[in-house]
Amino acid sequence: MRSPRLAAALALAAALAGCGFQLRGDAPMGIKSIHVSTVGASPVATEVRRRLAGGPTKLSPTFKDAEAHLRINSETPEKSILTLTGAGRVYEYQLRLRVEYQVSDTAGKMIVEATQLELRRNLTYSETAPLAKEAEEAQLYADMRQEAAAIILRRIAVATGGGPTR
Repeated sequence: MRSPRLAAALALAAALAGCGFQLRGDAPMGIKSIHVSTVGASPVATEVRRRLAGGPTKLSPTFKDAEAHLRINSETPEKSILTLTGAGRVYEYQLRLRVEYQVSDTAGKMIVEATQLELRRNLTYSETAPLAKEAEEAQLYADMRQEAAAIILRRIAVATGGGPTR
């Protein structure tokens, strides 16, 4: 019984390997080193550093040693009421994460002008499961921070000529 499943799994793996399938991964950047700084605490900056740690672009501890400088100017999570029930109770929230950043080279020339990035997610609310909804909210914010870091790195790659232009 297991051998047909194993054979099917091996055939699928061979077919995917043979067609040239590979995970997208992070776009290569056109710079060798980057310094990341923030104004205040920034989980997005932490996520950017984590993504860069395993790649060809090295994190530089000082601005002087880096080819580029990514500065996270602000990171603002927001939560607002999106919809109410007929009884006037909250049914759905909208979560927003706004990140403002800029990238410059060592001479101070802007590679990416000050840019604001905004991500949104909707969160339904349930009075019967407030702890579960808190955990879901935290996970949605974590997902938005990961997505923001990926978008920032792709935009830097495009601006420096290291990534795809589409």
